[in-house]
Amino acid sequence: MVSSPDPQWSLTLLNGWTLSRDGRRQKVAHRQQRLLTALALFGERPRTFLSGLLWPDSSDAQAAVGLRVSIWHINHELPGLLDADGTTDVSVALSEQVLVDITDLERELHAPASELSDWYPRWERLRTAELLPGWYEDWILAEQERFRAVRTAALDSIAAYHLSHGNAEETKAATTVAISLEPFRESSYRLLIQAHLATGDLVSAIRTYKSYSAELRQEFGVGPSPSLAKLIHGAVGASGRQNAVGGFPFTQVPPSSHIVMSNQRPTA
Repeated sequence: MVSSPDPQWSLTLLNGWTLSRDGRRQKVAHRQQRLLTALALFGERPRTFLSGLLWPDSSDAQAAVGLRVSIWHINHELPGLLDADGTTDVSVALSEQVLVDITDLERELHAPASELSDWYPRWERLRTAELLPGWYEDWILAEQERFRAVRTAALDSIAAYHLSHGNAEETKAATTVAISLEPFRESSYRLLIQAHLATGDLVSAIRTYKSYSAELRQEFGVGPSPSLAKLIHGAVGASGRQNAVGGFPFTQVPPSSHIVMSNQRPTA
């Protein structure tokens, strides 16, 4: 007798929640969706961690019951999806057969930029790949922020790679997407300004610097970092257009400007 192959599970968390089995979408109650999402984002976890995460306002006993009920429903309605029997296992995990879209994307983002040949689809995916829009629990919000930082860091990495290889227009495209995700990320603005300067477009470089400076001062009451001011000041000085950035001092940046820098995410 030939055994049937294991089901192929696919869990989508980007731009909405969907679970498919062998290409067919499955109906899953929201309580079970939350548990599957936690396992997809955090990996195998002890039952106590999961019950506390998913039922933070319940007693330990009530939370443990809620978790057991969710595991029971998943095991009976979606057999083979979990690596847990629902009663005695200390920890719970998704089956190894489950493909998770955010896991695949983050794995791709760790690949060296030089290995990717088709850039636009990747930018577009990074621009639009929102993690579970419409979900507002605290642990989800924290993961949404983390993933947004991963996306912008990856875009900065792509932009820096292209800039180092003389592809300024590609750099501009990547940084524009990064800035749309995190409007106050100085590393992205720096790369965009450098790309403008690389193409000899001093006017756009100055305009970008002015816009960023104005937004920072309006939102936080600080200016760009001294190093960014030095970059644009050097470009203006080299061009002989000493009055090109009037109203934005270069040498007297407020000391509190380090606040902006400390909020930056590390580039990938």
